[in-house]
Amino acid sequence: MLADYHTHTYLCKHASGEPEEYLRQAERAGLAEIGVSDHCPWPDGYDTECRMAVEEYGLYRDITAKLQSLGSKVKVRIGLEVDWVPGQMEIVREKVESGNFDYIIGSVHYVDDFPFDNPAMLEEWAKPGKQEWVWANYASLLTEYIMNFDFEIIGHMDLPKKFGHFPCEMKKFMEKADYAFELAGAKNMSIELNTSGLRKPVKEIYPSLEILKLAKFRGLTITLGSDAHHPSEVAANFKDAVELATLAGYKEFALYSAREASLASLF
Repeated sequence: MLADYHTHTYLCKHASGEPEEYLRQAERAGLAEIGVSDHCPWPDGYDTECRMAVEEYGLYRDITAKLQSLGSKVKVRIGLEVDWVPGQMEIVREKVESGNFDYIIGSVHYVDDFPFDNPAMLEEWAKPGKQEWVWANYASLLTEYIMNFDFEIIGHMDLPKKFGHFPCEMKKFMEKADYAFELAGAKNMSIELNTSGLRKPVKEIYPSLEILKLAKFRGLTITLGSDAHHPSEVAANFKDAVELATLAGYKEFALYSAREASLASLF
C-alpha cells in the first residue's frame, strides 16, 4: 500500500474539488496514506496568485484537521510545500518549526523573478540563452536551499523540463545535482517521484531515471506524489512511478510522521 504525499487544496487558487473528495479518491486507490501539502503562504505577499493568503492558513489547518477526524482507513498526514525565497526565509522557518507538520516538501518554482513552470510565461523560454540560464540557476538555488533550510522531501526535481525545455547538454546540471544530492543524503532527505510530469507537455515523471539513479547513489530515499490539483489525480500513474523507482534500484519508500521517516515496501 502506497502513500501520496503531494496533494493540494482549493486554497492555492489553482486546484479544484473538496478536500474530502481527495481523501475518498485515496481510499478508492487503496492508499495507506495521503498527505495534504498545499503551498506555504509565507513570506507574506510572495507569489500571491498561486498560494493561500496568510490569513487563510488557519482555514488550511481546519481543513486538514477535519480530514484527520473523519476516521478514514487512509491515514491523513499534514505537510506544506515550501518555496525557496532567498533572503526571506526566517519567517518561513519560524512558521514551519512551530507548525507540527508531518513533512515539508522543498520546491523551487522561480529563478529570480521568472516563474519558469507557469504556462502564462511560456514566451520567456524563447529568449536566447533562457534554457541554459534557468537550468543552471535552478540547480544552484536547490543546492542553496538544501544547505540552508531543513525540509524532508525534494519536490519535483528537474521541474524546468515541464514544457520540454532542456539545456544543450545536461553534464553541468548533473554535476550540480550530484553535489546537491550529496548534501541531501547527509541530511537523510527524500526525493519525490512526482507523476504530474506525465500530465504536462514533457510527458515524464519528475525526476528522470538518470537523476533518480544519482539520488539513489547518494543515499536519498523516495516518496511518491501525484501533485494532485483535482481529486481524480490522487495516486495518478503510481504504477509508472513504482516501475521507475525499481529501475533506479529502489525497493522501499519513505513515510513521514512528525518529520521522522520510516520505510515501507514498494511492492
